[in-house]
Amino acid sequence: MRKNLESRYFSSTTRTPKRQRTTTDAFKEQETELISSPSWRTKSMFFPASAEDPQHLLVNPAFLCFYEDCVHAMCELYQAKPILIQEHVAEDPWKVLVAVTLLNKTAGKKSIPVFFDIMDQWPTPAALAEAPTSLLHEMLKDLGLGEVRSARLVALSQTYISDPPVASHLRPSRGKVTLPLPSAADGKVEVPIFCEGGDEWKTVRPRDKELIKYLPWKWAVADYRQWDPLYGPGGTIDLDYVHELTHVLMRNPRSH
Repeated sequence: MRKNLESRYFSSTTRTPKRQRTTTDAFKEQETELISSPSWRTKSMFFPASAEDPQHLLVNPAFLCFYEDCVHAMCELYQAKPILIQEHVAEDPWKVLVAVTLLNKTAGKKSIPVFFDIMDQWPTPAALAEAPTSLLHEMLKDLGLGEVRSARLVALSQTYISDPPVASHLRPSRGKVTLPLPSAADGKVEVPIFCEGGDEWKTVRPRDKELIKYLPWKWAVADYRQWDPLYGPGGTIDLDYVHELTHVLMRNPRSH
């Protein structure tokens, strides 16, 4: 197993002691249950159902070797999950919007500490809506575009209060998706990926390089499907795809 990706700001998946139940054990239990009692059967109006018992696969050395390789590969892919602040604060869409505003054209190593400083100082939309732009500008000056971002954060928070997101009230976005967000807000891709809780994340095509790294991981783990930033979701993942995706994610991990 490769070393977990780690962050000084976010907790990542930690290794489990050998004597405790591991992720591999969970995969094995799930797959064994599916093999033992499959929820699907090939059906035909002309031929009877197969009487072959799939339990024999569990004692077939060739199958077990392939099975162990697949489980190990998926565990490694899970450990290579990209660490994103958007997911860390996903329970609050306003915080996602603030984080995205700071991350825009700025590395996470510089913008994330400032994000937490802002959250400590103004932890709610109401508080940030009343923040002095001069003080915000001072906090943001090292990120670039301090004056513009200060005004944007205050305006965003004011709009979030006066015209908060409502699921039934969709607003047009620059892309094909319509989202319940303030019309001037950034984060119209991040919110459906991290905050909506349903399948909205499957409808977006991000341009941000970190989200382009994150979505293949999410598609592979959540739906066992491949994903391409140009063409969108593709076919079912295979062992080669999982190995390659894990290699790409581990080769260029986030360092914040």
